[in-house]
Amino acid sequence: MAIKSSNMKPLTDDPQRYRDVYYNAFYKMALKDILFEKVTQFFDTTVMMRLTHAIEGGEEFSVLGVGLGDGPHELHFMKSLRSQFSSICIVGVDLSESMLNTFQERVAALELNCESSVSCQLFNGPFSEFFAGSVLSKNKYNLISSIHSLYHLGDFETTFIQLASMMKDKGFIIVVCAKDNLISKTFNKFTWLSKNTQTLAGLSSTNVREFAHSQGYDVTTVDIPIQWDITEVFEDQSEFGNKLIDFFTQFAFFRKTAPSELMDELVNFWRLVSILDENGRILALSHEEILLISK
Repeated sequence: MAIKSSNMKPLTDDPQRYRDVYYNAFYKMALKDILFEKVTQFFDTTVMMRLTHAIEGGEEFSVLGVGLGDGPHELHFMKSLRSQFSSICIVGVDLSESMLNTFQERVAALELNCESSVSCQLFNGPFSEFFAGSVLSKNKYNLISSIHSLYHLGDFETTFIQLASMMKDKGFIIVVCAKDNLISKTFNKFTWLSKNTQTLAGLSSTNVREFAHSQGYDVTTVDIPIQWDITEVFEDQSEFGNKLIDFFTQFAFFRKTAPSELMDELVNFWRLVSILDENGRILALSHEEILLISK
């Protein structure tokens, strides 16, 4: 289906709206603080043990963060790693220069407060350009992270092969990806969304796991169930609800710019796949998954 309204714009084309929608709506609704807690807990209890068994503490530990954003997970990883490794280098790749700058400031502050040597190199641009043209893509990394970013990196299978080619022999890739949520359901139902936003929001952790296995990799998974309260999506005048709609569709100001029949189709679908709790709130069940990939 082609988009008929020339006013419709992919959310990634409006970085300011993207940040507003993500941090002030989706982040809160999707309980990202809980996800952060689960991911970092898994890293500290499982990943760190496997890393320290596989890698000598005296060597420089290298990290590649893909779709880094402002890197809250990667910053935590570095805080944990510094207890075992005296030298840590992180390379971050992201489309947002402002987010990369924020991450760099946080790393600089971390370096002042620890004994480990910490270095940070950043690439502002798409992952495809990083892999094709940056000398940093020729390096091998102990740990590669992709935290909810595979949807935006291009063809998934190509991207996975490229990431794996940069992993050291005893290295790991840690991925966080939706297993099943309202966004993946929406993009799988309305395929025109992917075609017009250039995102793979329908990609699931099942796709990642199955492809990794087909390439000969071991995968450890952890399921994280969360309930999204989407009640305000159905309230026309709700600013919070309209921001959620933008993230669910990956279009900026979707309710204002999309043809009314598209809006109606989506709202009806979201009601169909949601549940009503005892308080009258409309909930969408979500499953996120952590995948730890290694040879």
